[in-house]
Amino acid sequence: MKRRSKTANKGARSGLKPAKQGRTASELEKMLSLIRARPGIRPSEINRLLNRLESDGLRATLIRRGLIRKEKDGSAVRYYPV
Repeated sequence: MKRRSKTANKGARSGLKPAKQGRTASELEKMLSLIRARPGIRPSEINRLLNRLESDGLRATLIRRGLIRKEKDGSAVRYYPV
């Protein structure tokens, strides 16, 4: 019998979206509008507000497209619209 990891179970129970899903235009647009509404937002806040476990891939896509920028603030990372 195959056992599920705790992370998989936690995501399934809490209703959070898994990290490895396709980057749909609507997900990218939601994240972009969130960053525009809250400049300097931290990744943990983004994840909480979008109800996701991780959003690394979405953020990386927006950075590659030149729509947002990432800044280090001491030990914190913050995201700003371009």
